[in-house]
Amino acid sequence: MLLGLVVGGCATTTSPSADAIQGLFATAGTGISKDLIPRQPDPRFTYLRVQVQGHPPGLLVLGYVEVHPLGPVEVWYSGRGETVRLQNGRVVGSTGTLRSWAGVHFEPPPVAWSAVGPQGVSYERQHDEMPGYRFGIRERVQLSAWQGLPPLDLPDTLPLATAQGYQWFREAATPLNGQGAAALPDAWFALGQRGGKPAIVYSEQCLAPDFCMKLQRWPLVEVTK
Repeated sequence: MLLGLVVGGCATTTSPSADAIQGLFATAGTGISKDLIPRQPDPRFTYLRVQVQGHPPGLLVLGYVEVHPLGPVEVWYSGRGETVRLQNGRVVGSTGTLRSWAGVHFEPPPVAWSAVGPQGVSYERQHDEMPGYRFGIRERVQLSAWQGLPPLDLPDTLPLATAQGYQWFREAATPLNGQGAAALPDAWFALGQRGGKPAIVYSEQCLAPDFCMKLQRWPLVEVTK
């Protein structure tokens, strides 16, 4: 499952907080309480809080960033080698998870979040899915801005006042004719600030109808738009 944490990456030393987080990972999936995830983890690393329904949350560490014409691709790692790849906040790949995506392609490329108006925009997404070795799944995605708070059961780590300060977006995906794929639940994205720049700071995205992730930049900072 996608839960756990890798600390260290290219680093050669650890701190007490890093050791504690490694201990947390060692028992991931056995009923870990969210309270064991430190609110101020080792500042040498960049974190993504991940929660899959039915499982305790965990932290991923940013391993590296790939240069890409459509925007940087962040590669996040767990302590057991699972990876999640994010581009402009969207999942564009994963390995080792209960459901994995690869070969994600957009046509036309999604517009910048700031360019999405009330009428929304649409594009086609294609991806491969495993297990099951299903290749070239094509979907029509409708992206639109959402006024106010979305109809979500937000985690305790995202206070209502903070969520109200974000600009929200919804992506609804419909499989194209003949794909034989089940429609995914809507994806939701919250645009806030990270490092003084606009960024997706929280999202809920599904790789399959029964595999959905809540992704949150961690720790929580810069709550305003």
